[in-house]
Amino acid sequence: MGALTGLFTLLLKPFEGGHALAGLIFISIITGAVMLFLFRFTSNQEAMKAAKTKIGAYFLELRLYSHDINNVMRSQGKILRSNLGYMKLSLIPAVIMIVPVILVMVQLNLRYANTQLNPGETALVKVKVDQGFDVMRNNLALECGNGVEKASPGVRIAQLNEVCYKVRLVVPGVHSITLSTGSGEISMPIYGSDRLIPVFSVAKKASFSEALFNPGSPRIPADAPIESVEVKYESMAFSLFGFKTSWLWAFLIVSFAFGLCLKLILKVE
Repeated sequence: MGALTGLFTLLLKPFEGGHALAGLIFISIITGAVMLFLFRFTSNQEAMKAAKTKIGAYFLELRLYSHDINNVMRSQGKILRSNLGYMKLSLIPAVIMIVPVILVMVQLNLRYANTQLNPGETALVKVKVDQGFDVMRNNLALECGNGVEKASPGVRIAQLNEVCYKVRLVVPGVHSITLSTGSGEISMPIYGSDRLIPVFSVAKKASFSEALFNPGSPRIPADAPIESVEVKYESMAFSLFGFKTSWLWAFLIVSFAFGLCLKLILKVE
């Protein structure tokens, strides 16, 4: 996953300086093209073409014999069976495509889900502790490194097993905060850069799902009484065709639209 993160950093390097939407469109176009070629070479194009031809013939039959209810019912049954056959032929290529699409979406989420802080702006730091850890009695201490300062003392919420802090960015750049638990320390980055870089906003204990969906993020030691540490940033939004939208919708719309256009050009079934 580290290699994939490095690859995306390299691909998006030209778009770091304030061209986030352009970078997102660039990756979406590449994804649409790669997915189309992957579908083409993992599917039985001849069988799919034959299935589509049958479906067209059955629709014509349905129109020609629309006055005969028995023929209409038989034609509808044939259309349904042929559609199911076409979907069956598409199933394996679709499953194969899911894996790279998920990996791409993970990388895009790291870069386009959150906006970074500007000097003077604050972010909420939410610390979720393990069950049995008394947040009212046990000491949790948050220390800020250079470039970041505390904007409020910790607010302890016993019912939710949470402690919340506010931190303020003082100097642009990527800085860190450190949470002391009494049994160790957990560091979290605070992002205030003007570059398009991965933003790790959540730290959890090591697991397969974390390695897959949050690659490269800080990890909480297994013996620490902390379940998660989350820094709440503002969500990033884009203007696409005059509408405000998240990176996910922009990615899906652009990649599918480009893939469809390429499909018609290359005559992929």
